[in-house]
Amino acid sequence: MVVALPSALALADDVLEGSPVVRRNSLYRADRQEIGVVLGLSLGDSYKRNLLPGARYDLHLTDWISVGADLMVGIPLETAASKEITVKVTKQNDTFVMETSRIALIAGGHVVVAPISGKLMLLDSLPVHYDLHVNLGVGVASTPGISANGSPPQSFGVSPWVGGGGRLFVSRVLAFTADVNNFFIKRTLSVNRDSQAPGAAFTDQLIFSVGASFFVPPTLKRAE
Repeated sequence: MVVALPSALALADDVLEGSPVVRRNSLYRADRQEIGVVLGLSLGDSYKRNLLPGARYDLHLTDWISVGADLMVGIPLETAASKEITVKVTKQNDTFVMETSRIALIAGGHVVVAPISGKLMLLDSLPVHYDLHVNLGVGVASTPGISANGSPPQSFGVSPWVGGGGRLFVSRVLAFTADVNNFFIKRTLSVNRDSQAPGAAFTDQLIFSVGASFFVPPTLKRAE
């Protein structure tokens, strides 16, 4: 009985021997700045589709919340419906002119909340960090293109938005993003059959965007 006691104590002292080293999580966003380029495309457009190249900036206050700014410039593209109307008008020698509005610019500030983040294996061999986030923003949108009673086309209006997306880190400093945001933009989409411009109203405008982001500083903060 007496000789067994030291052995038991020795076994208790070695119970953690061979266990893996405890590591603190790397925080990919906390206390870092994100500078990105984006390419957006408006979805569900009736008459003018909008290609929206732009840039964004984020200051990550913690690993799950950031504040930042967006700037996108619109390039209009005709939809099939708009082309079809133009063809019919031409064939019928009609005097109707299909005036439509477009998104020329969107600029504003946002808050991003990332409640979900983790790691996954890309192509079964490359470990990458990811997050899923929610976007809330407000800014201004420029939607020229329609004159009402001889007045100049509408210029700028307040535009809030909400949406979400994901971010995939391929290294400590480079990440790729994909987002879908719903912008509430006050505008007149098109003139009516009498070539009169209805009153402007808030409409939903979905915009899908992809981008690449660069993070600084290159070193990562460790979780407490």
